[in-house]
Amino acid sequence: MSPVLVAIALAGPALLAAVTPGGRAYPTSAVAVLPSGSEFTLEVASDEASREKGYMGRASVGRSEGMLFVFDADVREGFWMKNCKVALDIVWLDRSFRVVTIAADRKPCPPEGECPSILPDAPARYVIEFAAGTTAREHLAPGDRVVVLSEPPLR
Repeated sequence: MSPVLVAIALAGPALLAAVTPGGRAYPTSAVAVLPSGSEFTLEVASDEASREKGYMGRASVGRSEGMLFVFDADVREGFWMKNCKVALDIVWLDRSFRVVTIAADRKPCPPEGECPSILPDAPARYVIEFAAGTTAREHLAPGDRVVVLSEPPLR
C-alpha cells in the first residue's frame, strides 16, 4: 500500500487520539514505512503509563507490527525487557525520524535477577519496538529515515 493510501486509510480510525496531561493530542495508532518499503502497524504509547507498560506480558509481536513510544522532548530514555515474553528490536529515532541507535534482538529478562536498561547513543524523540530480527531483515541502520504516518500527525 502506498504512503498516500495508508494516510487515507488511517484518516478514519486513527482520528481517535490520546491526550497527554499537558493537553497535547497524540494518535493511538500509526503506520511506519521503512526505507525498504515495508509497512508496520504501530500502537502508540504517548503517556507515561503506556510507555512504562510497552510490550510487557505480550505473548507475541506480529511480523508487521510494532509499538511507537513518543516523548515530548529529546531524551536519552533507557528501555528494559522486564516482564517481556518475546525478544524485541528497539530503534531510537530523532525528531526527524532518523535512526539514532538500534538495539537488536534484545531478549526478555529472567523472572529473577538483574534487568539492565538499554540506552541509546544519543537523545531521541521516538522509539519503535519491533519483533526481534526485524531490523536485520529490513536492513535498517543508523541514519536511515523512517516515515511515520498518523492522524493527528506527530510533529
